[in-house]
Amino acid sequence: MIYFASLEYDGKNGAYMISKKLFIIAIVISVIIHMAILAVSGVLEIGRNSYTNTSFTVHLEEQSKPFEKKEKPNNIIIAPEPTRKTAGSRIKGTEDTVELGSKNTKYFSYLKQLKRRIENKWSYPKEACARQETGTAVVKFSIAEEGILVDSLIISSSGHDVLDSEALRVVRTAGPFNPLPKQFNLSKLHIIAKFQYNLAK
Repeated sequence: MIYFASLEYDGKNGAYMISKKLFIIAIVISVIIHMAILAVSGVLEIGRNSYTNTSFTVHLEEQSKPFEKKEKPNNIIIAPEPTRKTAGSRIKGTEDTVELGSKNTKYFSYLKQLKRRIENKWSYPKEACARQETGTAVVKFSIAEEGILVDSLIISSSGHDVLDSEALRVVRTAGPFNPLPKQFNLSKLHIIAKFQYNLAK
């Protein structure tokens, strides 16, 4: 239905009054104009943040000493990915935790393949590179005996949300992983990995 704006005569005051319909139409037009201005501003802002081709390096740090857990900054809130239930676990509750770069461990061969798979999918976020953001994000993730990723979260932040998110993304997209070898006799293996982001000088 189309409404037409009109002026109504107020006999008591002897003046023309703007109808409610005209008032509502004016408000709607104002809202549309403001939304258009905000949309144009957003496009301009994205254009300013274009990626500059700066050289960088990303690598998983080799673990040379026991991992020391650091508290995550209060402003970083990263919810773990929903866990998936697994059936047929060999020994319920049999789990172990290991650092991805560990060499003196019975899991070395498995971890070496896992590390290579993750590194092949890892990249430096363009927006972080453009802002010269560097740091080390520490991720803890868990693999069930079938090779399914059942949990992943940041336990020590790099100080930048974009870098932390990339570390989580690469772990989650690298799966599913190879099943845990039978000789491990585990229902779940927890892995701690350090993701270092460095810009070349």
